[in-house]
Amino acid sequence: MTGESIQGAIAGMLVLASLAVLPGCRGEERETEVEMQVRRVALDPASQSPVVVLENHDRTVSLPIWIGVSEAQAIAMEMEGVRPPRPLTHDLVKTVLERVGVQFNKALISELRGNTYHARLFLTSNGGDLEIDSRPSDAIALAIRFRKPIFVATVLLQRAGTEEAKPAAGAESITIGGLTVQVLSKDLAEHFGVAAGRGVLVADVDGEADSELTRGDIIIEIDGSPVRGVADFRDKVAAIGRRAHLSVRRGKEQLQVAFEPLPQ
Repeated sequence: MTGESIQGAIAGMLVLASLAVLPGCRGEERETEVEMQVRRVALDPASQSPVVVLENHDRTVSLPIWIGVSEAQAIAMEMEGVRPPRPLTHDLVKTVLERVGVQFNKALISELRGNTYHARLFLTSNGGDLEIDSRPSDAIALAIRFRKPIFVATVLLQRAGTEEAKPAAGAESITIGGLTVQVLSKDLAEHFGVAAGRGVLVADVDGEADSELTRGDIIIEIDGSPVRGVADFRDKVAAIGRRAHLSVRRGKEQLQVAFEPLPQ
């Protein structure tokens, strides 16, 4: 396979690909770019959509980017060190790039078109530099895996104070009693051995909530009754109306965790 065909295949995979920079990955801040880190992946309470929040190292500037549920789960899995039994898309792209000798240098959140952020991947192949168009979620996911820095164009940080990109629609999640849960992706369900249509993923836990739950837990049952999605979880919590016992999958462990909803 020629160098051009290899690069073309890689570019195609990156276009087809569909979630925090680790400490110690700082790069030089430039006049037109600011190095950022993913501080958290949470749920926007207004839109009920997942949002990834980028912040600079001094935590003086932040940029929220709304993403889809599957992308948020992909980021969370890498942040939590969850390894799926089979490679996910971003894992596959990383392996391919490494095998063909392509160096991943950085990711740049480069511009805002309408309400959609765009990103660029900066690569080196055969001694030449490449720039590949990418969605921010994919760029972030690959930067995580390569342990490389994420930059944001300075102009976007300046605009962030006066404009705000609208969140993506269609995310299925809910916040109830200080606990935010969302649909469980097929990849995570398979990884943890959860049957299709069962369980919800804990996306966020209010600091004041009386619970031992943590982000990334999968709630399987509530008081012995199977949980079949976010709507079912909401209805079961509302019906109980008091302290409940949850069956939770945390990594490879199955735990019993108490949960008492905060007053609404």
